[in-house]
Amino acid sequence: MSHFLESERTKLRTVRKDDLNVLAELMSDREIASLCGEVYPVTEKSLDEFYQKCQTTQDRIWFVVIDRKTDTIIGETGFLRIFMPWRTADYSLIIWNRAHWNKGYGKEIASLMLDYGFNDLNFHRLAIGVVANNKRAVRFWKSIGFVEEGKQIDGYYTKGEYSDFVMMSLLEQNFRKRTP
Repeated sequence: MSHFLESERTKLRTVRKDDLNVLAELMSDREIASLCGEVYPVTEKSLDEFYQKCQTTQDRIWFVVIDRKTDTIIGETGFLRIFMPWRTADYSLIIWNRAHWNKGYGKEIASLMLDYGFNDLNFHRLAIGVVANNKRAVRFWKSIGFVEEGKQIDGYYTKGEYSDFVMMSLLEQNFRKRTP
């Protein structure tokens, strides 16, 4: 099975059963998981449930992110809670491999996904929730056009501390203003 979307340095393709072991290893990084709001360990059952959800496009379209140079999985991205009558979805992007942080991969991947979401799937609104103490992520989402809509005060708890959960969105017209 080949890639579905590609950029200069990455390929995005649907999740395969044989990706699960690699994803489990990447997802076992508790520090990154905690920045993303994940608190439970990855189990075979949770991986199988994740895989099954990825095999339909009714309310989720999910991809693994592959580094073209090394042909290895470095992260995952996708749309979930898709509700076409409202032309809306939640968006997610996680680069699990730290060697690819702060090098523009996130923007490259988001560019592919936002184009796909707004121009192919005809979304009007994409939403995300970001743990407020993940300052890097908040800056990233703002840098690609997402705006803060509100906060769930003390909506997230990890390592004995509460953090706000920042709700953000990107509307189609704002995406189009940013894209030639």
